Amino acid sequence: MLPSAPKAFQEILACLQRPSASIGDAAKIIARDVAMTANVIKLVNSAFFGSRQKVSTVDRAVAYLGLDTLGALALGHGVFKSGVTTGIEGFSLERLWQHSLEVAATARAVALYEKFSHAKADEAFLAGMLHDVGKVVFATRTASSPGSPAASAGDTCAQMEAHHAEVGAYLLGLWGFPNPIVEAVAFHHSPSQVPSDGLSLPRLIHIADCLVHDRQAGSSGSAARELEPGLLEKLGLVNRWPAWFAELESLDSVQASI
Repeated sequence: MLPSAPKAFQEILACLQRPSASIGDAAKIIARDVAMTANVIKLVNSAFFGSRQKVSTVDRAVAYLGLDTLGALALGHGVFKSGVTTGIEGFSLERLWQHSLEVAATARAVALYEKFSHAKADEAFLAGMLHDVGKVVFATRTASSPGSPAASAGDTCAQMEAHHAEVGAYLLGLWGFPNPIVEAVAFHHSPSQVPSDGLSLPRLIHIADCLVHDRQAGSSGSAARELEPGLLEKLGLVNRWPAWFAELESLDSVQASI
């Protein structure tokens, strides 16, 4: 059975769809969840958002982040930090949450560096947060099937790596997400399968994901995830990688703070 959208996100989505919705209404929804409140306040005080004054209340945090980013954070918190155990040895939803947050932050930073509108940057943040949501489906499905042979864990991991993008996109489609987000999740490993010009959302998420993996590989000595061959050449952005990587380096404090 596929998971349902987290309740807090459903409430925020319903709130945002009301013409009379306000920052205060959304703040009240967040305030009901102590852990989510803490994460919202940590995020707004991180270097990524660059608040010049320390934010200590959920009302001010929500006002600073904006409703779109708030919705992305609420959804990510509900999906990745739900406390559900997984049935794949060595797989951690907490690490997946951290990676998803870093990709979201990087996608937003690259979008702003490339002079995208703030609305498009917020869209990139949401797509980055959700790009690996299909892995949650595989991990929690395995956990809900006690008695499965331990030897199948390797097969499950292989299936997860091969199919998490399409599974995640299918899930988001069921949850009613707009097509650009669903498409970005579906093709974040193969963005050129989507006919488009320029730095489209699937390409942006692919680049952000590779930037984060590249940085992690540099510190761990593991192999980095490679960009789709010829992508930067096709976009005329071959020389941008160092600048984007520098943007990622500037988000360093996000890793330990959220």
